[in-house]
Amino acid sequence: MGLAGLAGCATAGGLDEPQDADPEAGATAANQSCAKVRCGNPAAPNVLFPGNPACNGGGCERGLAGDDLYIPPRNGAPWQDTYELGTRSPDTLSGYSSGRIALLRRLALIGDGAHAVLLDPSYPDGLRDFTGRGPERGEDIVKAWLVADPARTFLLVYSTRSVGWSGYAALQTGEVAAQVKVCAVDASHLQVPAVPHVHDALVDPDAWDNGRCRWGAVADDASP
Repeated sequence: MGLAGLAGCATAGGLDEPQDADPEAGATAANQSCAKVRCGNPAAPNVLFPGNPACNGGGCERGLAGDDLYIPPRNGAPWQDTYELGTRSPDTLSGYSSGRIALLRRLALIGDGAHAVLLDPSYPDGLRDFTGRGPERGEDIVKAWLVADPARTFLLVYSTRSVGWSGYAALQTGEVAAQVKVCAVDASHLQVPAVPHVHDALVDPDAWDNGRCRWGAVADDASP
């Protein structure tokens, strides 16, 4: 989807409105199916959990779906069983906007995948009960997932016009710093899925670089 196609995507709060969803969202979200929205291949090795149903009610990220990337038809419903959808042998697990909730639940409750990508989280969650085990910070879930396997990597792609990303970016200063890459983009929140080549970030995150990416590095005196 090009930038021109996103020109009419703004909701009442505009292109940069923070995108959240509550645990009851699954009961109230618009009914969707892969006959109505583009999903890609359900057996694809890469999964992107979608955000709210902006962009004419479908989802701004739907143009990214394909043979190598599955986007479940759950825009606006990142709670309940959404985190279980997609392949059971994932390479990259991603979450865009409110889809960060399903991504965090997947990392915490299943703990699979070799790479994780957070595509413009867009909301400052703070302490929140993502998994039913009490309030946690999203960045702490990501950190625990990385600590469990030093070969894993985490990519944060954030809009400089958005919010909710600073805690995740701070992972570059701790014990998992060398596993964390952070990339900034200038697009508005709803235009982030249309950033050139962002699809590549979701299927090959370690290689993707828009010229504004940097890996973290663990300092010699870093402590857990």
